[in-house]
Amino acid sequence: MIIQKNRAKYSLLALFFIVLGAAVLTTGCGKKEVAKEGKAAAVEEKKEAGHEGEHEGEEPGVVTLSPEKQKSSGIEVKQVALENAAVPLSATAVIEMNMDRSAKISPRVAGKAVRITASQGDRVKAGQALAWLDSVELDQTWADYIKAQGKVELARKNFQREETLFEKKISPEKDVLKAKQELGEAEADLYLAKERFRLLGVEVSQFELTKGNGNHPLIPVTTPVGGVVLEKTVTQGEVVNSEKALFTVADLSTLWVVIDIYEKDISRLKLGTDVKVSVTSFPDKTFRGKISYISDVVDEKTRTEKARVTIDNSSGLLKPGMFATVLIEATSGGTEQLIAVPEEAVLIDGTKRYVFIQTAPDKFKRRDIEAGRTLGNRLEVTMGLKAGETVAVKGAFILKSELKKGEIEGDAH
Repeated sequence: MIIQKNRAKYSLLALFFIVLGAAVLTTGCGKKEVAKEGKAAAVEEKKEAGHEGEHEGEEPGVVTLSPEKQKSSGIEVKQVALENAAVPLSATAVIEMNMDRSAKISPRVAGKAVRITASQGDRVKAGQALAWLDSVELDQTWADYIKAQGKVELARKNFQREETLFEKKISPEKDVLKAKQELGEAEADLYLAKERFRLLGVEVSQFELTKGNGNHPLIPVTTPVGGVVLEKTVTQGEVVNSEKALFTVADLSTLWVVIDIYEKDISRLKLGTDVKVSVTSFPDKTFRGKISYISDVVDEKTRTEKARVTIDNSSGLLKPGMFATVLIEATSGGTEQLIAVPEEAVLIDGTKRYVFIQTAPDKFKRRDIEAGRTLGNRLEVTMGLKAGETVAVKGAFILKSELKKGEIEGDAH
């Protein structure tokens, strides 16, 4: 009996533990199923949220705009295609003085610089005296001039006297003719003395006035052109001669742009061809001119030919000695196949340039490009576009504004 009671007791305990284990297992499975369902719902929610954001144009670089909105905003698109374009000829150049409007000024005779009235950087007018020289030759010229004047006066009085005597039949006609010849010779000597003054750059009337006041006469060193004194090589008290240039004066309101043209491109040049000039000092400015001279000789070492452009420099920005890059609008023999878009289609973001590609009737995507040469009002695209793609050629700025607006709204969320 005792053994049977114990067996019954153990059987009840075993049944209790079996029931308890089954309950625990059932509860655990239920929690796992709930967790799986919650996780799946969260994933589905994210997918739906992501799909909704793409629809609203929140994908980076994409703008969604209805065709009606595009039309009202003035947005126009065009399919990109390879085209034959006349490519300007690019070359290097150096800016130089206009030699037709510059002068190296030397004294006409040897002398001592006793007064200097101009310095480097001064602006001077044509005919202005830059320095004054004391010269022995000037004094000798003055002495010869005084002698010639005296001879003329004496010869004139003698001629008048002989004419009077001849009229009174006191002296023969040959004496009158001789007196007339002597007067002519004296006047010729006086004219020669005046010419010597002119060659020295001295006005006789001013010289006589100066001499009459007891002042020592000086020879002016004048400039034949107006402009800027670029160089001054004379000092006070220095003895100089006609072989030394004392000043260099140039009118810098116009300059020469001297271009090196390779031999293969010579046939593309013509006098009067338009040229655009740019310098690194002013990258945002373009200076324009026309080819005014083409050399007839090719340099044997560089195989280049010189061409010259006369350019307006009234602004004073360009300086002789600057290096420049030129674009010569020569069309002959310069046709290439390339991709180009209007300049207004290209936008700038820092150092990057980009356009908007139409990927669907209501979608535009930003595309970074690399730009090449400027072709009139069009820009060559060397990388980033392929033939057949559709680009916004007008209203790109509107698309840029819409893109910025979408980015701001995205940051706010």
